Amino acid sequence: MKDEKRLQDILDAITAIEAYSVSSYDEFIADHKSQDAILYNLIIIGEAANQISDEFQEKHHTIPWSSMIGTRNIIVHGYDQVKLPIVWEILQRDLDHLKLEISRVLD
Repeated sequence: MKDEKRLQDILDAITAIEAYSVSSYDEFIADHKSQDAILYNLIIIGEAANQISDEFQEKHHTIPWSSMIGTRNIIVHGYDQVKLPIVWEILQRDLDHLKLEISRVLD
């Protein structure tokens, strides 16, 4: 039950990121409020992933648990090292796939 709640937290954070997303990299770089909102929700994703049981993570090995947790750790502990081009790449390349995988597991 706890694991499913954390998965829902991840989906909710993805939905929030989608609401804050902008249409181009230039717009993303210029919009500090969207950057902050997106980074905050990436932290939520990583924190929720970190609280999911090891057994659940092992059972659903196609979900990039360590990447989500690692991204959160970089944002929180290495805030001065956050590379916005990498964040943009995550948004463009990984978020849809993550949403699909999490939704599949919850169904």
